[in-house]
Amino acid sequence: MLLFIAAFACLGGFLFGYDLGLIAGALLYMDHDVRLHLTTSSSEIVVGMAKLGAVFGTFVGGALMVEFGRKKAIAGMGMFFLVGPLVMAVSSNAPGLSFGRFVVGLGIGASAVCVPAYVGEMALPETRGALVVTYELMLCLGMVTSALVDWLLRNVSQNWRWMVLAPAFPAMVMLLGVFVLPESPRWLVVQGRLSKALDVLHSLREGGVSDSPDTSTARVERELMELWSAVEKERGEKMMGDDGGMENTGDHDAVDAEEDTDTASASHTTTRVIRAAVPCDDPYAQTPRGGGVPRATGVLATTTSFLKTLRSVLSESAQLFSKSHPEHKPVRVAAVLAFFNQASCSTSLVNYAPLLLRGAGMRSEADAVLFASLISVCKFTGVLLSMFTVDRAGRRPLLIWGSVWCAVSMFLLSAAVANAKATATLAAMCLFMLSFSASWAGVFWVLLSEMFTMRWKGSAMASATAILFATGSLVDFVFLSAARAMGGGAFILVGLICVFAGVYAHLSVPETKGKTLKEVQRGFE
Repeated sequence: MLLFIAAFACLGGFLFGYDLGLIAGALLYMDHDVRLHLTTSSSEIVVGMAKLGAVFGTFVGGALMVEFGRKKAIAGMGMFFLVGPLVMAVSSNAPGLSFGRFVVGLGIGASAVCVPAYVGEMALPETRGALVVTYELMLCLGMVTSALVDWLLRNVSQNWRWMVLAPAFPAMVMLLGVFVLPESPRWLVVQGRLSKALDVLHSLREGGVSDSPDTSTARVERELMELWSAVEKERGEKMMGDDGGMENTGDHDAVDAEEDTDTASASHTTTRVIRAAVPCDDPYAQTPRGGGVPRATGVLATTTSFLKTLRSVLSESAQLFSKSHPEHKPVRVAAVLAFFNQASCSTSLVNYAPLLLRGAGMRSEADAVLFASLISVCKFTGVLLSMFTVDRAGRRPLLIWGSVWCAVSMFLLSAAVANAKATATLAAMCLFMLSFSASWAGVFWVLLSEMFTMRWKGSAMASATAILFATGSLVDFVFLSAARAMGGGAFILVGLICVFAGVYAHLSVPETKGKTLKEVQRGFE
């Protein structure tokens, strides 16, 4: 059940990866379309606009999941992935392509916030790492799929238009998520829908829906009580912060109720109390006691409410970087990890791989596209490996050793590019992608899903992910020019960045393996 939910929710990751892979191949054929008039600079803009759109998409995604819930936010992201490819497919110039890429970027940014948060909230502590990595695994699957589709379309007339249109079809499937996915129990508790939250927890943990609290298990009841208590605590702290500033610096999710519930009998009593607090699943309930005001209805009212939530997310995101903020430390760590994740040129290398191979002496565009797909295969292999190691080896060791091998790979790539050796260039890029994907690629999203309390999760994840995409956009905008101007020297610089990333992970990232979300968040105090 959980694996199905994770796989379906992670369609956003698949479409993100598909976009990464398709632009790498399509860009070669766009260069030959004289109507587009693409130059080195305009090619960098077309590639980088997706990441720029993702910067804004992170805040849109944070607001969507706060206002409408996780599953509706995930389904809604499908619209960006549907409209963006349609715009690109009918474009006849670089500005049109750039706009379409920007729209796709909104979906990429929103999915990067919503999907890991959703999957992390649905999973058990002992499997959370592997399930969240499913997002990155689906991203890799999208990259491999798009690279192969690009190669199959190599001899089709106007092939780049079909390449950029292809993601619209899985986007239609993503729109069905609102009918397929269950809502996050955490979000249901925030809305006061405790009975529904209990049913979802039963379906996740036991495979069936409980008709009576007497048939529920102690573990599910304790989990529900922990969520309920955490929301109550966070609500009280928010009211305190609104009245007298952000005075609390403790753990928002620190809940002791679980530790006091030692028997199934006590747990049954707790659940009866919670059910009595919310006798029915009132869709308008805004608090765990059902004492809120109805949600806005109608298109205008819903839009107004969403824009208000978006403003709130932006305002809270700015507050997060204040040293007095209770989430300052995890936000700072997440921001630095986001910078290193993209400053290592992890996605730029994929975007420009065929061009790099051609520059290193590979014979034809078709060969460059085909062999560049091996980089995507290495990424898929690395992420698959991390699914089995992230909950065994731990998050911190993977980041440290991954940085070491990424640095080695970049130094080798520098030598290969300087000597124009196509085979060595491909081998070095494959080694880098395998190393990065087995470590930083998936571990970043796992940590991001664990580090923040429910009260600040939407804003905190949006902020960290916005930094990720802003860094990625900047790197995409300058990568091709830097590689052509500096040659192998550019990759020596990237290798040094990987070294600094490993040092930072060693000094500043705590281990979160096997811990509950409450314990993880306590570790950042």
